[in-house]
Amino acid sequence: MTDDSLAPFDDDLLATVASRHDVDEPTLRDLLTRHQKQVRDNPGVEDIVYEWRSQFHGQPVVERTDDTYFLRLRAHVWDEFADALDIAETDLHALLDAHEEQLRRDTGAGIGDDERAMVLKRS
Repeated sequence: MTDDSLAPFDDDLLATVASRHDVDEPTLRDLLTRHQKQVRDNPGVEDIVYEWRSQFHGQPVVERTDDTYFLRLRAHVWDEFADALDIAETDLHALLDAHEEQLRRDTGAGIGDDERAMVLKRS
């Protein structure tokens, strides 16, 4: 079975973001893949989005397609994911930037000062 966890992310966007943060593209792809797997494995995409919608009164979901959730979350939500991924600060900035750029590209939405984007492949 092929891992399509990066399907929500445009190839040209990943190349641009990697270059912008002086991270090689395979490293960025690996970080994105690990993050998507992390969400799928614990507690699951649908479950965590439901939890965030309940906790934040439905506000996190910017857009939902059959394949992807586009979310705007409070910045602290990323802390747990970043800790579990155990990545360098520069890699984290590239990871966050990839999510933000893809959200902006696909939805036209921006994020606030204390928010972070998250793009999640559904199932």
